Amino acid sequence: MRQGCDMQAKLIVNFNRLSEVDYLARSGSIVAALTGNISFAPPWIAQVPSLVEITAAFNAYQSAYHASLSKDIFKIAVRESKRLILTNFLKQLAPYLELVVLGDVSKLISTGYALRHDAMHTQGNEPLSAPKAFRVLHGAYSGTLDIRVAKLLGAASYEVQIAQCDPCIESNWRHAILASNCLRISIVGLIPAQIYWLRVRGLGSNGMGAWSNELSIIVL
Repeated sequence: MRQGCDMQAKLIVNFNRLSEVDYLARSGSIVAALTGNISFAPPWIAQVPSLVEITAAFNAYQSAYHASLSKDIFKIAVRESKRLILTNFLKQLAPYLELVVLGDVSKLISTGYALRHDAMHTQGNEPLSAPKAFRVLHGAYSGTLDIRVAKLLGAASYEVQIAQCDPCIESNWRHAILASNCLRISIVGLIPAQIYWLRVRGLGSNGMGAWSNELSIIVL
């Protein structure tokens, strides 16, 4: 009865078209989704990278991404090399995940990878809507903010972006944090007395969701 869907249930491993921000969000979503996922409990087979290795590769890429925001060509080169390592890991892992669940689309969705569109349509999944109940509060310490947002059905993780200039200009937005738990998201290292704009979106197996409304706050 389910064979037709199983043949279509494939993870998307072509990350080339993703911008650096979207790649950071997507790879972070995969790491967050696989961590503690009972459908893919370690240890994995020796022929694929372990979750520890993938997490370390993601952390290395994330650090290189933030360092490259200075536009230094050497730091950009490091970022590209770290992205290549992480991408190779994610590509090596995908066939194993597909094999483990034998085409169970609901379990493949839980990996954080995007699924091929025909598989998603079979399951009747729609793109993620914008998160609700988005709030920004002052953190317990100077230079910190706490984010609150309602749990979004189908979201494996949540990306927060910030802007210090005109929020109507898309290039002013930059990645701030990726979190798997929407109940409390903290951003640290902000400049006190500065105005920041913030927005949040969910990330699921079929792509990036819609952005929330934008909120502004003066950091204490």
